[in-house]
Amino acid sequence: MTLRKFGQDDIFYNRIKTFPKQEFLIYDAHTYHNGKVNMSGKLATNIEHVTQGHINLHEINVDRPATSLVYPFIYKGGSREAFKTITTKFFNDQSVFEFGDQITGSYPLSASVTRVFYTSGTDIDASGNLDKPFIVSLKNTLNWYTHLSPEYAYSSSEWGWRKGRDPLNLISIPSIFYGSSIRKGSVDLKFYVSGTLVGQLQDKNRNGELIETTGSNTDEVAGVVLYNEGFILLTGSWVLNSAHTEAYTGAGGLNPTWLYFGAGLQNDNITGLISSSYVLAFEGVNYIPTVTMFAHASAGEFNNSNNPTFVSGNQRLLRATGSTGYFENEKQTIKNTVASVYNDPTGSFQRQVWISRVAIYDEDKNVIGIAKLARPVKKRESDSLTVKMKLDF
Repeated sequence: MTLRKFGQDDIFYNRIKTFPKQEFLIYDAHTYHNGKVNMSGKLATNIEHVTQGHINLHEINVDRPATSLVYPFIYKGGSREAFKTITTKFFNDQSVFEFGDQITGSYPLSASVTRVFYTSGTDIDASGNLDKPFIVSLKNTLNWYTHLSPEYAYSSSEWGWRKGRDPLNLISIPSIFYGSSIRKGSVDLKFYVSGTLVGQLQDKNRNGELIETTGSNTDEVAGVVLYNEGFILLTGSWVLNSAHTEAYTGAGGLNPTWLYFGAGLQNDNITGLISSSYVLAFEGVNYIPTVTMFAHASAGEFNNSNNPTFVSGNQRLLRATGSTGYFENEKQTIKNTVASVYNDPTGSFQRQVWISRVAIYDEDKNVIGIAKLARPVKKRESDSLTVKMKLDF
């Protein structure tokens, strides 16, 4: 075994920028993520144990019986460690947890897009309660982005709107689907009625404005996107198809508008929308840290092998043994592996080895990783080789 230390120019740290594509189809109270449907397995009717259209964090408990799912746990002790969902007051309550008790969580953890529809109202009702808490909480964020477009403004006296008062459709996208942010200009919303596209929104100007590109009011702004926060706010109230009505709010026949985009998502609890369907598509921005390492085998180096077949057969591996140790036979002859056009004799002897793997050690000479080559590479004593290794974190 030969060890060689990485030089100053042998390790490079980098970052890969990726744009994962995501698409959600919502139809008849069902959500389909990237065309995926729940599958049954050998031990479970739903192998991931999550609702249709959800993503399974860590993908734990795949095809396990529902009665024997893996779960996280921790014991209450003097270190006072607990899950972040356990408050200090709850942790200290001896009637709930005594020292030595097991505190458990549950898997799987899942997430999907959600929707909240707000009718006309006020920021604060007569009792002093927030009438639209999610919208009010986004007030400062919306106003922050007004330098990109005035459509972000929480309220506008010039245009006569107030997001905390007017009807609004809020679509929430968990960050697990996009990573660091949603890619600007990638959001695409499509509204279908009986399989026919009646409206489409796109961010043509890449400034967060969702402009109707197909429908009854083309070039009109129907909402905005918060790319870094993962929210879509739709305010377009014009009718997309006057000949069609459905119970988008759960009761009454209403014409399709952008305020009803996504109606029927699981959190809506609205069923029976058999004619309307919606597609939400976007790209995320995800950064993957990488490290690239170059392992060099220069000429004259790495010309021996630990493989037992490296030496010729019928030789004593040990010269002598005794009370003080084992002594290798320093006169062992190396097997000649040089190829020849003849069966006998072989070609002229040369030192050559086949590199099949590279082990990476830490400063204490502990193996922390092994890179295997798809095909062993022959190295003669006069050759200089470099093995490039790349690792994504």
